[in-house]
Amino acid sequence: MKHITMVAALGFLLTGCGATTADSAPMEDEAGFLTRCRAELLEATPQGASWADAHCAEKWQSAGRAAPMADALLALAPETGGAASADMRARLSAVQWSSATEGKLGDLAVTLPASGRISFNWRKQGGEAPYDLIQALRIRGVTLESLGCPRYPMALMGQEKVMIANAEGRAPFVLTVYGRFAPTGTEYALYDVDADFSGVVPDSAALAAGRYPGGGGRAFAVDATGWMETCPDPVS
Repeated sequence: MKHITMVAALGFLLTGCGATTADSAPMEDEAGFLTRCRAELLEATPQGASWADAHCAEKWQSAGRAAPMADALLALAPETGGAASADMRARLSAVQWSSATEGKLGDLAVTLPASGRISFNWRKQGGEAPYDLIQALRIRGVTLESLGCPRYPMALMGQEKVMIANAEGRAPFVLTVYGRFAPTGTEYALYDVDADFSGVVPDSAALAAGRYPGGGGRAFAVDATGWMETCPDPVS
């Protein structure tokens, strides 16, 4: 079990990373999240009643740790009908920038790889990633439409999912989340997030070829063997 207090997690969820967030649906509180999480888990895994509460409490904490990323993405998402910000750095006051395109947000490396795009990267030897960005966004009223996932031949290659994120009052943006646990204590756990605010949604051919935010190869992963339209969320 990863260790962080519920108070600290809730503080992250309420304050985020200091970026200006979109005006959206009211944030889901802890009780609402735990109720929803349990219901969704039991619908998918009816035999999980004995461990559902502990699992959902852990996911609440992981979502809390991902709050700075979630708030940064919402701060960068253009208003409906608008264009991506020409100065993304100015909208992310909590990022400690070391250059025009690179910085740090807590334990996350932040990169601006191209106009209208941002990447967050975390890696650590041993263990598993402490973040759940997908749940952090859902807590904020963001709906996520799956575009699919690359199929890797082994679980230790990690899991990756490409989605369209829809937040109230904001233009949809393409989001990729990749997670990999460390198979051994000497290997690295990874958590990578890539977002594109240009409004361009990759078609099925582009997705299968890895032409999407963050696509085209992940550290420690072999080439994907295919594409899945239906797939689970990357685990944290």
